[in-house]
Amino acid sequence: MAVLLLAAPVLAQPLTIDALLARVVADPHPQPYTMTAEFTAAVTLFLSTGRVTVRAQGTYLEARPTSAAPRERRAVVQHLDVPLLLRPFTPSIKKAVTDLIETEQRLGDFLPTQDVFVLEERVGRYVLGGVRHDIVTEAMQRYGQGAYVTDPTARRALARWLFSPARRASIVRSGPPYALTATVDDAGLVHQLILYYDWGQVGSQIAFVMVGGRPFWREVQSDTSTDVQGLGRVDGHLVLVLSRHCLNCATR
Repeated sequence: MAVLLLAAPVLAQPLTIDALLARVVADPHPQPYTMTAEFTAAVTLFLSTGRVTVRAQGTYLEARPTSAAPRERRAVVQHLDVPLLLRPFTPSIKKAVTDLIETEQRLGDFLPTQDVFVLEERVGRYVLGGVRHDIVTEAMQRYGQGAYVTDPTARRALARWLFSPARRASIVRSGPPYALTATVDDAGLVHQLILYYDWGQVGSQIAFVMVGGRPFWREVQSDTSTDVQGLGRVDGHLVLVLSRHCLNCATR
């Protein structure tokens, strides 16, 4: 008599929050590389006199010179279209545009200051929330949970409760971001990051293209706040589009 044994399906283990955050911080491609591209950028500046848009074109370079070195980004603006009203400030605007392209707000930079939890799970994506450590610690002491102040699970549960719409106003604090949200995929790649400050919020949304098996920026949309010489602190919105990516190419 033949006996047919059917193997039970093997279910994938759910990704823990600690494992996911480890992937956010780790770089799966630490090898040295150079990636060049062309870019177009539109920066909308919100001035006291109204809203103006500056447009730029140029070349972009992203590189890691050695495996131990951090990733570097460099933008060269080759053409800048500045509204007539701002022509006297063209050099400082050019520098501001370059700085905005080269600077990235990375989720990993804020993780040491936040209690991070999963807000929502989607197919291949996780929406994370975070509340600043000192705010969570203060709440634990206020609600008689001081004994759990070193328990990561308890801290994340309380942070999630504090982040709820009904409690959100109570956690607003000055200084560094008092809270954040981020959309991350299974590989730890961050597709959206929003930072919450007492004066408002700033965020970025990133679309990627795969080149040689590595993800690189394809389009970046981000809120900005930067100092422009002659204009002072200026808020704005950046839309950056990169094309003609070339990985480890000797010539363009």
